[in-house]
Amino acid sequence: MSFSSRAKEELVNDKLKKPCCRLAALSALVQMSGSLQLGGGKKRLRLTTESYAVARWGVQLAKSLYPLETEILVRERKRLGKNRSFAILMSGDAVEQVLFDTGLMSRTEEGYSLEGGVPASLVQEECCRRAFLRGAFMGGGSISNPERGYHLEFVVRTERLAYELCDTLNAYELNAKVVLRKGSNVVYLKESEKITEFLTLIGAHGALLDLENVRIYKDFRNHLNRQVNCETANISKTVNAATRQIENIQYLIQHEVFRTLSPALRETAEARINNPEATLSELGQMLSEPIGKSGVNHRLRRLENIALELKSEKGDA
Repeated sequence: MSFSSRAKEELVNDKLKKPCCRLAALSALVQMSGSLQLGGGKKRLRLTTESYAVARWGVQLAKSLYPLETEILVRERKRLGKNRSFAILMSGDAVEQVLFDTGLMSRTEEGYSLEGGVPASLVQEECCRRAFLRGAFMGGGSISNPERGYHLEFVVRTERLAYELCDTLNAYELNAKVVLRKGSNVVYLKESEKITEFLTLIGAHGALLDLENVRIYKDFRNHLNRQVNCETANISKTVNAATRQIENIQYLIQHEVFRTLSPALRETAEARINNPEATLSELGQMLSEPIGKSGVNHRLRRLENIALELKSEKGDA
């Protein structure tokens, strides 16, 4: 079961108690996934979903508010890796009232419009706005697997509804955006923090905890990888520096310059040759008169400069 499906199943079991909230949720569900069917002088409302849990939820919402006849149809599909889709058919004298109450259909000067939008009268209360967002997610929302990335989107039926849904989300500072993709209006969130805030708004607390657990694990893993990479880089830098220092010291020995060095430089050089993996601080503690890291670094730089001058004189640079 996908992350989105788990979140929606959780929400199905969290009942909306107030009629105003149920109507707001039904409005979003109808506008996201609904269509009007006309035939035989009768109107029917059809909702389509890929989740049986969402189909049941839609039936329960509608029948809790209106005296409707409902049925759920199952359609088998073999394309695109999707096996089934579900259609809720609503019929009866109350269908027209549902269409107007939910905002799917409205009267205009030319007649009627199915453009939809976020009905201001249904989202005046905070609880109703959250219920509307829950219905929008149930009807056309999806969340990618957080282990692969953070992305939440709504595939929206009309441009007007897309922008009004985007505005509703951004009233909570969720940084939602709208894009046209393959002829569909898509409202999306990209940041993990914003997605967790949205899940909190709609009451998907279980999904929120799952996402947070994944995010904490990914953050820890990324931090650990950065730390390992940093340590690896430091080790590589130390090894390369030690190799270069030893090569310079050996060059001085080969050309009989080593014995002309000061006792302090000779002792430091011998410590480096005998301890190629030691850090500068460790080398400093090995000397007869211990010195700090900067002191050892100064002596090794001096040895390197002497070697470079000698190489230049002999044409080996």
